[in-house]
Amino acid sequence: MKKKNVASMAMAAMMAAGALPMNAWAAPEVNHDEPLTIEVYDVAANYQGMQTGWYAKEIKDRFNIELNIVAPQVSGDAASLYQTRCASGDLGDIIILDNADMQDCVDVGLIADISEDLPNYENLMKYEEQISLFNDSINEVIGTEGVYAIPAEMNSNGPTEYKEDTVAVMPRLEWDHYVEVGAPEMKNLDDLLDTLKKIQDAYPTNEAGDKTYALSLWPDWDGTSIENVNQLTKWYGQEVNGSILLGTDNSITPLTDKDGAYYKMLKFLYKANQMGLVDPDSATQDWNAACDKMRQGRVHLFWYNWQYGFWNSPAKGEARQNYRGIPLEDLNIYQASDTYYGDGRAWAVGSNVSDEDKARILEFMDWLCSPEGLTMQHIGQEGFIYTVNDDGTYTLTDAGMTRFADDPQVPEELGGGSWTDGNNQINQWLVASIEMNPETGETFGSDYWASFLEKNNTATNKEWSEKFGSETEVSYLEENGMLNIVPNVNLVLPIDTTDIALIRSQCGDQVKATSWQAIFASDDAEFDQMWDEMCVTLEGLGWDQLVEFDTDKYQAVVDAREAAVAE
Repeated sequence: MKKKNVASMAMAAMMAAGALPMNAWAAPEVNHDEPLTIEVYDVAANYQGMQTGWYAKEIKDRFNIELNIVAPQVSGDAASLYQTRCASGDLGDIIILDNADMQDCVDVGLIADISEDLPNYENLMKYEEQISLFNDSINEVIGTEGVYAIPAEMNSNGPTEYKEDTVAVMPRLEWDHYVEVGAPEMKNLDDLLDTLKKIQDAYPTNEAGDKTYALSLWPDWDGTSIENVNQLTKWYGQEVNGSILLGTDNSITPLTDKDGAYYKMLKFLYKANQMGLVDPDSATQDWNAACDKMRQGRVHLFWYNWQYGFWNSPAKGEARQNYRGIPLEDLNIYQASDTYYGDGRAWAVGSNVSDEDKARILEFMDWLCSPEGLTMQHIGQEGFIYTVNDDGTYTLTDAGMTRFADDPQVPEELGGGSWTDGNNQINQWLVASIEMNPETGETFGSDYWASFLEKNNTATNKEWSEKFGSETEVSYLEENGMLNIVPNVNLVLPIDTTDIALIRSQCGDQVKATSWQAIFASDDAEFDQMWDEMCVTLEGLGWDQLVEFDTDKYQAVVDAREAAVAE
């Protein structure tokens, strides 16, 4: 296998001619008479089985296709499922993988070359630069030629832009609860825990009488460490990547560093549990169960910005019940810029797909990148979820405003069932919701529509702005030196060797098991003992070798970020 400097290669690829030929927009005629079931192998999915409901009806009516989703993270043994299907030579018809696995599958022939097909699809070719760069990097590393994969979550806003008004991860509390306990100024995590304790004591149950907790976690997103902890490290300027922590200052340190954010946030969760603030189901429940508790008002602390959708609404905002970002004075938020080049995952077509079926799959994927397809993915159906204004912009209906929180029933003529059950279960988009819709002049995602912002100018927002002296989370964090935007580079990094893969698997199992045990440790001494014994065990499993591999690997990301800033 060829080994090259990935960052240098990426920068060169940005300036070089793309791998794709000139545009043609001559998509082949496709016969939709016969139904086609597309098997989607999807590392992002939280659901396994046939797509049902309103989205199933939409694509059935348009393309006479059905989606059968294979979801490794809910299968029970993701690694075994992946290895078994790879060994069979048929991973799926549409394949959605993390970059490294995608590169590996290209290398062993599981992915179709679509270089001759892709120029026929106008909507996909809007992202020719991103697709070319991504595939150039694959080709350079493994010595292939062609176009195999399409990055996920692309946009056209520019490689260093961040257009959101919320950051991905920060502490978030229900506003009336926060005010009820005195709206305290919080310097650090200990102050946050004190505030959460007061809130949980004041609101020990939801309106239905179900017990509430400050934090409710879930393990089914875990890779080689606890994913919930991984996300919380971004409060303090570091992002977990395998065995290392990548800092906003471009530092690279081992995940096991006691001065690092993984240890810090694991200790935070342990302290929370000592105070009775952690849902005891956290180590065993899945993501869907945790989300149900968020919808039911049983979780006091949100940290992802997408969690807003499970609760916030204009009505709750007027009642001062919406969640809002609450800063700690020592926050140092790690925030990647918008995913112009993609987000670290990619879509592809399986190499066993027939030419006829490949044309139907690419037709579907092209539609997913069209204004109509993007509106359907990121919003839903006209009339039920949104209406069109006189000026061509959109307004969410009442059902649309609360679709994530209240899970409305869909009319039978639109597919029936609940909106959530019928939502696109692929859970990974080719184009991000922050992309601009050329038909409306606003983003595809509804959070920045003028109509949405007007409806959400509620009592919660007004009081929040008055207290914190800013209009948005992002502006507050920027004005107070708490936000670090890092360029979002999407490189295809070297894959694990056989030896490294074994070390990573064994070390990952150890880190996950010990981390969960440590959260529920009986006291400080047991927590420290667990951590120290884990580190000793990791050393025996080859941890230092893994850290060295990941440090070399992510130096390419550091180099690419520095190059992007210097441009």
